[in-house]
Amino acid sequence: MFDIIRCENIEKDIEWLEFLRNQYNIFFDPDFLKYNDVFNKDIKWHNLKIRDLKTNKILAIIPGCEKNINGEKTFFSCDGVSFAGFLWKNRADATNYIKVLPEFKNYIKQQGFKRCLIKGMPFLYKNTPDEEIEYSFLESGFHISSYAITNIVQLDGFDFKNISGSKKRSINKSKQNITVSSELDITSKDEFAKFYRVLKVDRNQKNINPTHSLEELEYLYNNLRKRVILFSAEVEGKIAGICVLFCVTDNVVLNFYLAQEEIFSKSGVPENILFESIMWAKSKGYKYYDIGTSSVNNKLSEGLFQFKKTFLANGFLRKNFELNL
Repeated sequence: MFDIIRCENIEKDIEWLEFLRNQYNIFFDPDFLKYNDVFNKDIKWHNLKIRDLKTNKILAIIPGCEKNINGEKTFFSCDGVSFAGFLWKNRADATNYIKVLPEFKNYIKQQGFKRCLIKGMPFLYKNTPDEEIEYSFLESGFHISSYAITNIVQLDGFDFKNISGSKKRSINKSKQNITVSSELDITSKDEFAKFYRVLKVDRNQKNINPTHSLEELEYLYNNLRKRVILFSAEVEGKIAGICVLFCVTDNVVLNFYLAQEEIFSKSGVPENILFESIMWAKSKGYKYYDIGTSSVNNKLSEGLFQFKKTFLANGFLRKNFELNL
């Protein structure tokens, strides 16, 4: 039997914080999630703990929120993050998941929800990579409502000599003119604005906006210094490109932003900053480096996908699950 408990304030919930200490994930961290409240995202939170009544221990946590989608009250896990769903206790497996999910479904039914949507993360993000969670969702009546492909580098096999020959030549040719700085320590608002401007202009040229505003990204950086890592590339003393890494777990780094100044588009900036950030992740002991999705408007961008493949980044699925109640 399991008890499903709604947490009113995860920042002060000792069990949530202790659980997270043992299986960290940035998207479950109150210090990350609270930026949504600080910047008035108007999220109606419905964060949950799953307690195993036999052991009286927390078996899983799940950040969630209440949304109205097409007129239906929907449990969504979750606004404000890239991935969510259940974060399970280490050593939990499909036998646990399959027992919990019916009680979770009963809980959200009792709360008046008509649908449930879960943002799934690639299975490599788990401490023990497997697809038992995905199997359990499907076994419990969920279906895959949408999906995208993301490119992930397995760092133990990553080496400069193994990447694409054309990329090696490009990096070797251009690196003498490019200075890449890692783990930037930006304390000035003006300096952070210069860093962010590269991202903003890059995205606007693609007719999109960054996921985070200047103030939001600065807030995350200042509050999660060990988990939000900044890189810059300079050419002739000018910022030519930037990279923002989210250290999602103790094993996985997510490249959340990679951007460049258009005037340096033929200078090899993306290749150099990407390579240096991958090598940084490897040197820090991470196992996986997620370069990000190669899907644009739900279709594969062949050029983007092939660019990432040259860095030994194979494709893995991000799957979103849906349940109609």
